Amino acid sequence: MKVLFLIDSLKGYGAEKSIVQIALHLEEVTPIFIHLYKGDKLKSSLDKKGIKVYSMELDAEYSFKDALNSITPIIEGEKPEIIHSTLFRADMVARKLKNVFPHIVLVGSLVSNSYGINRYKQLSPISRIKLFSTQLRDRMTASKVDFFVCNSKAIKKSNIKALGIPGNNVKVIYRGRCFDDYLPTAESVSLLKKELNLDGHTVFLNVSRLHKGKGQLDLLKSFKVLNTQNPKLILLIAGEGSFRVELEDLINSLGLENNVFLLGYREDIPELLAISDYFVFTSYFEGLPGALIEAIISKTPSIVSDIAENRECFVENGALFYKSGNILELSKKMEEALLMNNWQEKVDASYKYAEENFDIAKVSLQYENFYKEIISKSEKLDENI
Repeated sequence: MKVLFLIDSLKGYGAEKSIVQIALHLEEVTPIFIHLYKGDKLKSSLDKKGIKVYSMELDAEYSFKDALNSITPIIEGEKPEIIHSTLFRADMVARKLKNVFPHIVLVGSLVSNSYGINRYKQLSPISRIKLFSTQLRDRMTASKVDFFVCNSKAIKKSNIKALGIPGNNVKVIYRGRCFDDYLPTAESVSLLKKELNLDGHTVFLNVSRLHKGKGQLDLLKSFKVLNTQNPKLILLIAGEGSFRVELEDLINSLGLENNVFLLGYREDIPELLAISDYFVFTSYFEGLPGALIEAIISKTPSIVSDIAENRECFVENGALFYKSGNILELSKKMEEALLMNNWQEKVDASYKYAEENFDIAKVSLQYENFYKEIISKSEKLDENI
């Protein structure tokens, strides 16, 4: 069976990283990738596994007609049984392709609480109108999709409502990670700690795209309260994005230049987790956050915004939770984390839960079974026509 994964880019963040990890561990499915826009950090890992990647590198952000013209001959040559799209622009192109190839099963991905109230609250009035327009486009074309795969129960619930899609067409399969990737060598950990000059400091880590909805402005303000009391604290923020300037300005205005470091996009997340004492995740909305799963696998004590998408990653009381947007409560939870003596019990229980639910081999097997199931359903439907 051949599955063509259509995605916006392969830059290396959340949904992109997750779908690549799944593809790398498929055994009975032949994966092929098409990414529409520039950004191919993940391409090398696919190349090493012998997975074919077509890079469109389109210039215009919404050049759907150009994408359609470029992709059509690829599909005619590859003849996939399934097209699986991920992220909005790829979804829009895939739904247009369904008009050209109605016999190919189309799978869409639901990867974030894109149209939830928490996201709308973060936006200006004009941005809310734009997001609502996007939601309408998504909703009006969702009927083109044969099946959806969703990365959490919380996201399934919110997207069924937002897009008006039937729940029986949505399959929940969690994101996965390869646990062995989060066992860095003692040497690599020691070198990184020395590089970042962290000896004698207590380290908080945030791994996330630099975006207003990720709550990093709240994190900086909360950290300032804590750092005033304890100047030996360090906050590392790993990730890149359009919100960098705003974060840099706040770091400077709060006088945190010697205690907060924006590390940019990193490929050494296992090492960063290993040198960190605590993981802080401050999002207002999510999918099933891969960065949080990685922290759990690394057994890093976590302070997390209390949203359904984050709760789903943990056992009960597996982390410290605070109300998203509540800066004072976040600073208190970070302070509480420093004083707790039962973290081992929490991280061990959450790790065990992760082994059962987020192991990439198990997740990829679920995807293979899902693909087989929907092809079988499609074939039976064709027989009855």
